[in-house]
Amino acid sequence: MDYYSLKMRASQQVGEGDQKHEQHISGAERIVSRDAVEAVCSAMAHRALTHSKGDPDFINIKIEKVCEKDIQILKALPVTRIDVDTWQQGLDKAFELVGEAAAGIREKLPELLQATFPMRGAMLYDIATGTRLEPDQQRGVRATYMDALHSSTVDSCKNHFNEAIVLATKVANAPGMVAELCISDDPNYITGYVASKELGYVRIMKMKEMGDENGGRIFLFDSRKAKAEDCIEFLQKKKVLVETA
Repeated sequence: MDYYSLKMRASQQVGEGDQKHEQHISGAERIVSRDAVEAVCSAMAHRALTHSKGDPDFINIKIEKVCEKDIQILKALPVTRIDVDTWQQGLDKAFELVGEAAAGIREKLPELLQATFPMRGAMLYDIATGTRLEPDQQRGVRATYMDALHSSTVDSCKNHFNEAIVLATKVANAPGMVAELCISDDPNYITGYVASKELGYVRIMKMKEMGDENGGRIFLFDSRKAKAEDCIEFLQKKKVLVETA
């Protein structure tokens, strides 16, 4: 079967003069069969044009053929849910879970998380050396080339949970990966998660205030277990389909 990787990115220019910069509006990606390419591309464009963060000035949709033999099938992480009364409690719980996965990191997490807010991708933080490993610290590291196995849904509306479980599963299987911490930058979505092979995918239902456009992602990596280059290669280039049910 022929597969195609589809990636959409939408942005807008904000600010004036020297302060003018590109602001991310929306992004999505799929791995679909050939006969679904046109419909999914149309849905992606609609999603970019109707996002709550505003009208984009730029929309890019990239289509790339993928060989079936190059695709790895992964079983989705098991899911648990944590309900909290406030976003502060949710954030504390997330820091606690990450601290259990990576000893000594909890105190550093608030500062590290805040540093990810302007980044397009994720921070790759080495718990063995206490250093950041992204080749470009403004851009960060992006997990790409992934989708749910047997997914046939053509939907222009973002399904945060479905997309997150796919991404979290791929990230957890990267060489040397210890844990992931994520908060969406969507102002209308306040749920975040912590994920790892040991923890599974832990949804924390409140991790920021409604209307807050800040969000970020941290990949916690251990250089004693793998090379950073191998981890980044897997995250950014390995084609993955996730069996979600």
